Amino acid sequence: MLSPLSPRSLSTALVLVLSAAGAPVALAAAKAEATKPHGKVAAPEAACKKAVKAALPNPGSFKWVSATTRDVDKGAYSVVADVEYLAQDGAVRVAMVQCDVQRGPGNQFLVPKLRLPQ
Repeated sequence: MLSPLSPRSLSTALVLVLSAAGAPVALAAAKAEATKPHGKVAAPEAACKKAVKAALPNPGSFKWVSATTRDVDKGAYSVVADVEYLAQDGAVRVAMVQCDVQRGPGNQFLVPKLRLPQ
């Protein structure tokens, strides 16, 4: 029979305490990693943002407020975004834009159709 202060029982108790204390930390880290979007998930949105910025007047004063990306088909996405931009008359406008984004060769994302505000 082992005494309560033997090295074997102390190391077993230490392992149990450390594993119980570390389990919530490891679980929280795994959840945070699972909810973090991967690089390719945001690629259709980035392609749309780049196309909209190039198409609107005054690309230097353009603000991407928010966006929603929806899978339409395999390799095809629809991105709807709210943007703020400086119009040609000098007024700041808030508008909604829509992009059709397709996955192209070499894992590039192309924007064949872009719907801009009037």
